[in-house]
Amino acid sequence: MNLPVEVVDAARRDRCVLVVGARASAEAAEEAGQPYPSEKKLARALGGKGAVAEACADLERRQGRDALFAALRAQVGLEGVSPGAFHRAAVRRFPRIFTSAWDDLLERAAVDAGLEPLVAQRGEPVPDAQPGRCVIYRLRGGFSAPDALVLTHADARARPMSGLRRDFRRFLHKEVVFFVGYRPDEQDFEQTFEDFSEGWGGELPRSHLAVAQGRISDYHWQKWVWRGLLLFTADPAEALSELERQIHD
Repeated sequence: MNLPVEVVDAARRDRCVLVVGARASAEAAEEAGQPYPSEKKLARALGGKGAVAEACADLERRQGRDALFAALRAQVGLEGVSPGAFHRAAVRRFPRIFTSAWDDLLERAAVDAGLEPLVAQRGEPVPDAQPGRCVIYRLRGGFSAPDALVLTHADARARPMSGLRRDFRRFLHKEVVFFVGYRPDEQDFEQTFEDFSEGWGGELPRSHLAVAQGRISDYHWQKWVWRGLLLFTADPAEALSELERQIHD
């Protein structure tokens, strides 16, 4: 696998922002021999049939927020799962990480690596990178901070990214964004890309990159390439292992 040279050069110069999707969590669960639901299976487990956010909203209307929290945590909380190879490599390489996952694998990996996690929730200012700390920006909140969880479209609207334009433009002008743990045909990636576009204040510059996992239809390939993404196929741990190899070649 050959990573785009833009990613390798940016990571070598500490000018690369990592954005982590739920497929990195799925990989860690698989390493531990535990199941992790796909988007469709998660929606069904919550009693819905469409998007996860819509299934969450339906469950919240029927049974309340506490029931939604418990049901979702049981499916993707990963309390008994250790950080995977990807998470361990990510906190060592990237001083600032955005994630759309709800679990705390990145925080635990940072602590294991001797780093202090600096966690910010969606809508809060984006912290600057700091020596000895790992900045983790939670685009959907996390189970450790229930009040900041973003589970439904209404939650997302209540914590808009549009107020962060100055923060996003400050680092996106200088850094490459490296999406890992996403498929371009899944809602997780679509929403995350829209979050970054909202934070930027328009269509993102054509220098941002995505890791695609598995087969991708021609439609989705063309859609995202047209929007400025370079796509290639790699699992999360594989992508970071190859990144380290190319950095040190």
